[in-house]
Amino acid sequence: MSEIPIIAEGLYSFQFGGSERVGVDLAMEFKRRGYRVVCFAFHDSEGPMRVELERAGIRCMDFNYQKFRGPLRRVHYFWKLWRMLRKEGIRALHVHHHGAMILCGIPGRVAGINRIVMTEHGLQALLERPEARRLTIRYCRYASDITVVEPGQFEYFHKELGFPVNKLHCIPNGVRVIPRNPAVVEHKRREFGLAPDEFAFFYVGRLNPVKDLGTMLNAFADLCADQRFRTRLYLVGEGPERAMLEAKREALRLGERVTFLGARSDISDVLMAADAFVMSSKSEGLPMALLEAMAVGVPCVATAVGGIPALFGDDKGLLVPAQNARALADAMAAIVRSPELRLRLITNAAANLANNYALDAIANQYLELLGLPRTASAFLNG
Repeated sequence: MSEIPIIAEGLYSFQFGGSERVGVDLAMEFKRRGYRVVCFAFHDSEGPMRVELERAGIRCMDFNYQKFRGPLRRVHYFWKLWRMLRKEGIRALHVHHHGAMILCGIPGRVAGINRIVMTEHGLQALLERPEARRLTIRYCRYASDITVVEPGQFEYFHKELGFPVNKLHCIPNGVRVIPRNPAVVEHKRREFGLAPDEFAFFYVGRLNPVKDLGTMLNAFADLCADQRFRTRLYLVGEGPERAMLEAKREALRLGERVTFLGARSDISDVLMAADAFVMSSKSEGLPMALLEAMAVGVPCVATAVGGIPALFGDDKGLLVPAQNARALADAMAAIVRSPELRLRLITNAAANLANNYALDAIANQYLELLGLPRTASAFLNG
């Protein structure tokens, strides 16, 4: 009888993040299907995602490139990673972001791994940095397949970077639909100090410039100027702009109406407290935070960037132009005013998730690219 294959999942970090969420969910799904799974992060040794993985029984290893020093740091890293891949008997490797291929492409191929799949989640670095484009063209050739999360990225990798169509695949992020639990809704709203008649907007993500959260605060200030609405805004996450955003909150005299919750590990439960989700990004791929909000029945407002217009098409979310506080405030007001609009968005989004973004179906596509059947038992019986 053949031995159950081992899949290695290489994350960017073990911190909270969209691509990390995708990798962790896939690793746990592969394990659920009977495969042996190991995880590591290219730029981290510890973090909440590692804790979650290890609690699920998935072994995590330390391959933090930042720990390596000296002129031969990359060669040393290559050797250490190659040795691990050989020792562990890794059958297939899945990594996230083009930069991962710089670190794993050569050692993975030398270790004899024929299935190395790289998933790209966003184009910002590639659009802004010629060096990133050059390195992507050089090192992503070692990937057996490249997946992207939305069609615009597919076109970019093919037309701008020159990768052949047969090497590219558009696989959206997957998510599990979680029914709203009235007890959790009540508990979380009480935890966050929300009165029954207060309308709560939530944002989940990093507090960094590309998220353009200053525009979100400006839009929320405009919304608060209308005395008909009792609204609150909660920002979930950490990042380099937190201090600036807290200062802006005070400058706009928003006070307790805007709350910074920091990083959280219970995102699905946190979002149960939300009446609506809002995102103001200047650039995105296919945000996991939006999918997670839709998955717990929260209507969404977001900017028309990356894969969001396709996700929101046919009345599944409210789209606004990027960097336009007035348009964002108007959309937020519309969603506060109309229970009928909220119900329509929730209903349409739920059907879309079930048909196109179900984690089970997404995992099937990745296993096919990794050269493995849908379950480990099928591999053993094959």
